Amino acid sequence: MGERTSDRTARERPLGVYTEGEHCKKCYSCVRICPTKAIVVHSGEANIIPEKCISCGYCVGGCSQGAKKIRSSVAEVVALLETGHPCSVLLAPSFPAAFPGIDAPRLAGALAACGFAGVYEVAYGADLVSDEYSRLYRRLVASGDQRFVISSPCPAVVSYVEKICPELVPYLAPIKSPMEAMATVVRARAVGADAHAAPPAVVFVGPCVAKKDEAVRSSLVDEVLTFQELRELFEARGIDPERQEARPFDPPRPRDGEIYPVTGGLLKSAAIDADLLESPVAVVEGSTRVTELLQSLNESVRAGRYVETRLFDLLFCEGCIAGPAITGELDLQGRKKLIVDYMKDRPPARDIREWAPVSREHRGLDFSKAFHAEPSLEVPVPEEDIRRILAVTGKVRPEHELNCRACGYGSCREKAVAVYRGIAEVEMCLPYLITKLETAISDLKENQSRLIHAEKLASMGQMAAGIAHELNNPLGVILMYANILKEDLAGRSDSERQLDDVERIVRESERSRSIVRGILNFAREEKVDREPTDINALLSESIEAARAFDTAGQIRVELDLDDALGLCRVDRRQMRQVFDNIIKNAIEAMPGGGSLAVESRRDVGQFTVAISDTGPGIPEENLSKLFSPFFTTKPVGKGTGLGLVVCYGIVKMHGGSIKAENRPGGGARFEITVQEPQEAV
Repeated sequence: MGERTSDRTARERPLGVYTEGEHCKKCYSCVRICPTKAIVVHSGEANIIPEKCISCGYCVGGCSQGAKKIRSSVAEVVALLETGHPCSVLLAPSFPAAFPGIDAPRLAGALAACGFAGVYEVAYGADLVSDEYSRLYRRLVASGDQRFVISSPCPAVVSYVEKICPELVPYLAPIKSPMEAMATVVRARAVGADAHAAPPAVVFVGPCVAKKDEAVRSSLVDEVLTFQELRELFEARGIDPERQEARPFDPPRPRDGEIYPVTGGLLKSAAIDADLLESPVAVVEGSTRVTELLQSLNESVRAGRYVETRLFDLLFCEGCIAGPAITGELDLQGRKKLIVDYMKDRPPARDIREWAPVSREHRGLDFSKAFHAEPSLEVPVPEEDIRRILAVTGKVRPEHELNCRACGYGSCREKAVAVYRGIAEVEMCLPYLITKLETAISDLKENQSRLIHAEKLASMGQMAAGIAHELNNPLGVILMYANILKEDLAGRSDSERQLDDVERIVRESERSRSIVRGILNFAREEKVDREPTDINALLSESIEAARAFDTAGQIRVELDLDDALGLCRVDRRQMRQVFDNIIKNAIEAMPGGGSLAVESRRDVGQFTVAISDTGPGIPEENLSKLFSPFFTTKPVGKGTGLGLVVCYGIVKMHGGSIKAENRPGGGARFEITVQEPQEAV
C-alpha cells in the first residue's frame, strides 16, 4: 500500500479549510467570525493563517460567496479503498441527524458497498471515553484536588487552548476523543485477530472540520470525511443509500454514546450530574461563549485565582449536531429529536455497572492523550505605531475611533495592531474607504466642471478670435478718420461741440479696441515659457505696481511669504499678469480702504498663492460665473469681463487651478495652485 496518513506529520498535510481566492469579495465576514483572527488579508484576499487556525469551520458557514472551502478527502479515501488493503469506517454518532429518512442499517450497507471491510459506530468509542471521564471526575472530587478539568473531545476547543490559551494545556482532560478511542479499538481488534496482519486503514465520517486536523496529529485515523463528502463518495461509487441492502453495524455496539452529539451528551453518558445548583460542573457551547470562558480561565490561572467549577464540558458548536459540515435542512431541535429517536429504537443496557463487562476486553487499551502548547508569540505593538496607523484612516483622536467592526475586528485599535503585524490592510476600514470615495467623487465632479468650463472657453475663444479679427479693421479705420477730424476741428473756433463729439468717438473706439485686444488675449493660448522664477519677488513687484491704484494710500498690505518657496519654474510674464490682475481687482474692491493679504507656501510638487481683501466679497450667485467670459461686476467702461478668464487660462496652461471664495470674516479670497514640472528647481 502507498504512503499512509499515519506516516506523515501535520505540517505535511494542508489545513481542513482553505480559501478559493477568485470568490473572495472583500466582505471580511471570515475575519469577523473567526474566533482566533486566523485570517491574513493581502490585496483584499482573505487567506488562512495555519499557525492560528483551529479548523472550527465557522468561516465556511459565514462566507456567503463560498470563498472558504472544506478541503475534500474523497479522492484520498477512494485511493485507500482501491488498494485492496482492509479499510474500516467510523461513523460519528451525529449521523442520524445528517441522513434523515435513511435507516441506519441501510446506511451501514451503503458504507459496506463502498468497499469498507468494517463499519463501526463511534458511539462505542464515546462510551469508552465517558467511562474514562467518569473515573477522572470521581477521583478529582474524592481527592479534594483544587484543580479543574477541561473536556477534550472537541478538537476545536483543544486547538484553541493549545494556540491561544497555552496556560490551560495542563488542565485539558488527558483522554482521547471518541474518534481516537474507536480507532484504537478497531486497530487493536485487527491485531488481536491476526498478530501478523497489518492494521487496517481507518476513515472517520462526521460533521466536524477540525477532525481532519486531529486525525493528522494523532495518526490513528488515515482520512476524515464530512457527511457531505460521504454523499460525494456514494455518488462517486454509484451507490444509493436508500436502496442498499440493510446490514448491522459491526460490533462492539455502543451503550449510550449516541447521545454525545447533543448538549451535555458527555456528562449524560458518563453519568456525571450537571445540576446547575448542586454540581461543580459547567456545560458551555458555542464559539463566543467558549472562547470567553477560556480567556477568563486563562486569566484566573495566570493570577492564581481559585476556580470553583471542577469540570468544564466545552463544545465549539452547539453540540456536534450543529457542526459546520452537518448536512440537511433541519433545525437544531429537529436534529436532536432524530438522535433521541435513534436511541429509543435500540435500547441497550444503560447502567454503567452493566456496561463494565461489555467493555472489559478493551479496558487494557491506552486511552490517554497528551497535549502540547503551540502558541504563536506576538510581541507588543508600540503605541506610537498604533496611533500612526490609526491616523492614516483619519482617526487622530480617540473619539474618531468608530469601532464599527466593518473590517471584521472588534475595534479600530485591534485592526491597527493587525495592520502592524501584516495580517490586515488599511483599506479594510469602511468609513475610510467611504471618505476616500466621497473625496474622489468630489474631485471628479470638480475636474468635470473644469473640463466643461475649459471646453466652453475654448469654443468661445475660437468664436471670439474670429469676431475680434473682423472688428479690428473697421475699428482701425474709424480711429484713423476720427483722429483726422479731430485735427481739422482743433483749429476752428466754431467747432467746439463737433470736437467733443469726435473726441467721444475716439474714446469709445479706443475702448472697443481694448476690448478686442482682451478678446484676442483670451482666445490666444500662448506657449508657456517656463524659467526659474522667484515667486515671492514676483508678488512683491505686483504689489508695488498696484499701489498706483491706491491713490489715497488707504490699503494696508499684509505679507506672509514662505521663505522656503525658492525658485519655481513658471512663465514669469504670464504669472505676473495673473498676480497683477487679481491684486488690482482686490484694491478696486476696497475704495474706502482696507487690508490686502498676500501669502505663499510650498507643498509637495506644487506651490500656492492666496490673495485676500476685506472688501464686500463676492455675491454667492456670482461665484460660479467669475471665470466666464464677459462677466463683470464693474460699471460700464470699467471692465471687459475678460481679466479673470485670461488668468484662468494662464493657470490652466501651467497645470494648476484657481478658485475664488468668500472669507468668513468678510471679503474675497483667491487661491492659485500651480503644479511644478519634474525639472522643478
